[in-house]
Amino acid sequence: MVPIQIMDGIRRTTFRIVIRRIEPPFERNTDREMEWLCQSLGIVPVNKDKATMDIFKLIVRSTEEGKGISSTDIAEKISLSRGAVINHLNNLQLAGLVVKQGRNYFARSRSMVRTVQEVEEDIKRIFARMEETAREIDRAFGMSMDDRSPPTALRDRVKR
Repeated sequence: MVPIQIMDGIRRTTFRIVIRRIEPPFERNTDREMEWLCQSLGIVPVNKDKATMDIFKLIVRSTEEGKGISSTDIAEKISLSRGAVINHLNNLQLAGLVVKQGRNYFARSRSMVRTVQEVEEDIKRIFARMEETAREIDRAFGMSMDDRSPPTALRDRVKR
């Protein structure tokens, strides 16, 4: 996983985008579905420590209520050391799902749908930049952008 730099207004924010293909839960259960979503986005390891999920849920609930939550309050509510909570918060920020304003942490958006949409927009922006860079590389090497056929060596291997 390589951190990707995204321009976020005036300051530069670095976060990683991870997408995992994981089977969704069979039963309709909000906690399990949220866990699946977070596992799919790479912020919660599959079948691992649930502390990150618990922290993320607290932040989402606080954000829905229109307020943030401090690392100290999170530590008290889930009985973890503040240092451990901050480590999880840093990972959530690195994943681009949580933002810090002053002492408080907020979910990136006030709804999970909007959060997923924003991550999708981030991915589209990144791929657009990558495509533009690839075009510049093609131009530098004198490659035709119209040629969609595989290189000769690859075509020969495919024919065998």
